[in-house]
Order: sequence, then C-alpha cells, then structure tokens
Amino acid sequence: MELQWPLILFTTFVAWCAGTFATQAYLALRGKGEKIQFTCWIVSAVLLVIGGIAVFLHLEHWERIFNGFGHLTSGITQEFIAIVVLAVIALIYLVMIKRNDGKVPAWCAICAIVVSVALVFVAGHSYLMEARPAWDNMLWVVSLLGAGCIMGPATVAAVSGFMGEDASELSPVVLIGSIVNAVASVAAAISINMASVSEVGYYYDLTHPMKDITASVDSLNVFAGESALMMIVGVLIIGCVAPIVCAVLGKKMGNWKVWGTVAAVCGAIGAICLRGVFYTAGLSVFAIF
Repeated sequence: MELQWPLILFTTFVAWCAGTFATQAYLALRGKGEKIQFTCWIVSAVLLVIGGIAVFLHLEHWERIFNGFGHLTSGITQEFIAIVVLAVIALIYLVMIKRNDGKVPAWCAICAIVVSVALVFVAGHSYLMEARPAWDNMLWVVSLLGAGCIMGPATVAAVSGFMGEDASELSPVVLIGSIVNAVASVAAAISINMASVSEVGYYYDLTHPMKDITASVDSLNVFAGESALMMIVGVLIIGCVAPIVCAVLGKKMGNWKVWGTVAAVCGAIGAICLRGVFYTAGLSVFAIF
C-alpha cells in the first residue's frame, strides 16, 4: 500500500501534541514548571494545528468531511470529537495559566492528561481494520502512545532548557518515555510478522475460487524488502536507540536544550518511519494476487 503522508503526519503530530500537553500537565501536578507552562501550551497548540492541516490534505473534497459526522462509529468522527474535547480542556487550561501565573489546579491537569491519552488512543484505533491483517492489532495504538511518551517529555525538557529552567524533574520521565517508546515500537513491528491473513476469516478470493488465500501468504516481514531500511534505520536506530542515548546524556550533562531537542526530533522521525512501515504492510487480503 502506498504511503499516506497526510495521515502519517496527522497521527504523528497528534501524538506529539498530546505528549507535550500531558507532560506539562504532569509538571503542574508536581507543582513545577510554572514559567514554561504558557510556552509549552503554545507548542502543543501549534503541533495540533499542523496535524489538523495535514489530515485535511488527505481529502480531495474536504467539505465532504461533514457527511461523516452523523455516524458515531466513523473513525474520523471519533477523532473530531476527541480533538474538540481536548481543545476545550486546553482552553480552560490556558485560562488557569493566565489567571494563576502558571499554576494549574490538579483537577485541570488530570483532565489534560486523560484527554491527551484518549486522543492518541482514538487516533490510533481508527486504523484497526480486520480486512488488513497487519493493522488489526492494538500494539499499533500502544506504539502511537509510546511515540507521545518520548516526543512530549523531550519537547518540554527542550523548552525548559531554552528558557533556562531546571529540567531535572523531567530527566526520569524522558528516560522512561524513551524506553516505553522503544519497546512499543519494536512490539508493533514484530506483530506484523505474526499477522496471518487467515485471521481475517476469508479463505477464498471470489475472483479465484479455486485458490486458497491462506496458502498464498503466511505473514509479512518488515525487516526485509522495501521496508527494511525504514524499519532498521528509521525506527530502530533513530527512533528507538537515539532517544534513549539522548535521555541518558541529557540527564548526565543537564543540557536539555540540545539533547531534549534531538530526542524529540528523533522520536518524531521514528514515529513517522513506523507509520510508514504500517502503511507498507497494509495490504488488503485480496491485494496479494
């Protein structure tokens, strides 16, 4: 399947936005980071806007998007609802920042974390389809959450570095987030190799009634063929190993301006490449002939 770049960028930037928003909310719960709250809010808002623009580029007739909003089971409807809810909470969060000089009430911070996780979950869940065996796995949703776990904390740490704030509170968060991202990414990739077309429930192609589908393809391998370079270099080395190294160096040197930025960028590259692998493996059960 060809790469759907608008959707790849949409899911990546949504996870980046949610991770950043949730991380600054975490700092608010800890009573930290008052001086960087507004800047982080601006960054997360910009990331959400970029993701929104990207998804519209996927639609040849974007005005027809409204036709789907009457169906609650539609993935795009669920994503829209999640984005609206996050936007409402974000506006309330902004009011609290301005009213209390960067201090945010615990209830508001908790709401921000919950809606951030929910948005990434909904955005990832929209692509789970039984007709595409390699996609029909919750590990893809977990991998998108994992991407947010590294991109968000690393971004907030970088903002702290640029604004001269102490980012020591975020050091373990960035390290844990980088490890979670690595584990989730590798697990999602391996799950493709375990996706058999027989799981779909169709055993014969109606256009080839004498040909057994399950005998044609057992599984897909993302570590070989056209997706190998993207998987090994983009996902494993840049997306998984590099952020962990950056997290360790950032904690050791305290220079989050550099290492936070590099970790966030590497996490984004890894997420984009993993979504690229996702689409490369996204063959329909009838596209194998």
